[in-house]
Amino acid sequence: MARTYRSFAKINLHLEVVGRRPDGYHELRTIFQTVDLHDLLTVEAADALDLVVEGEAPPGAENLVHRAARAFLDRFARGRGARLRLEKRIPIGGGLGGGSSDAATTLVGLADLLGVRPSTGELLEIARGLGADVPYFLVGGTALGLGRGDEVRPLPDLPEETLWLVVPPVQVPTAAIFAALPEPVGGPDPGVAPILEGSWSGDLAQLPGRNDLTATVLAGYPEVRTVYNALIRAGASCVRLSGSGATVFAAFADPASGEDLSASLPSGTRVIRARTMSRATLEGCKLIEGTEGG
Repeated sequence: MARTYRSFAKINLHLEVVGRRPDGYHELRTIFQTVDLHDLLTVEAADALDLVVEGEAPPGAENLVHRAARAFLDRFARGRGARLRLEKRIPIGGGLGGGSSDAATTLVGLADLLGVRPSTGELLEIARGLGADVPYFLVGGTALGLGRGDEVRPLPDLPEETLWLVVPPVQVPTAAIFAALPEPVGGPDPGVAPILEGSWSGDLAQLPGRNDLTATVLAGYPEVRTVYNALIRAGASCVRLSGSGATVFAAFADPASGEDLSASLPSGTRVIRARTMSRATLEGCKLIEGTEGG
């Protein structure tokens, strides 16, 4: 019995770097948001663990899907296997969390497939060991990330809206950006308080907040800087880096204004129309109908 799941991307609506932690990582305060761009992950029972990747992503044991499956099986189903097929659609190295999302989907998919019922705490423990963003994808929707971003608290979902994901032809390594980051300055942004409290009534074109990694990324990656500035010139009301980039997301007062963006952007830049997703929408469309009997 094979089951195929949509594995959705995220953006960071807001990202503060609060300080440096004793363990060497940075303390973050970020607002995550699911968007409908997704990879496809198919899981089925097998005697051993095997992963096939279609598209641009690390193969085999180097892939987070394989690592997530190995961790799950070793803890909850030792001696059992799984055959996994990953179809990559989310750009890698783009700040959209595709690998982390795939890892979280692997944990959920294997639990369903093998009839295992781990607690939320057990799944989160595995997720934290795989990467800082992985726990968020077990929650989804609009959520607050603290610590390394791995302490996740659901927030009231924002209305679902159209935005544009603009991906320059470059990958930005997250570790290198944090290593180059100057000491944090600026403190908390009071403008995001209504989002945290569930009282914000604006739209994405009026999005408050910031991304404290922006200056470092734009200084080190001219391709991202060119796209960022081009979106401002194109009249986007909100232009913001997602995570450590390279993806820049843009919202317009009139969403249709993004239809012709490609003409003003450097060659090789991908422009993806996307939509934000609430947790209710997300839960309703993860498992693709018609695959359970395959």
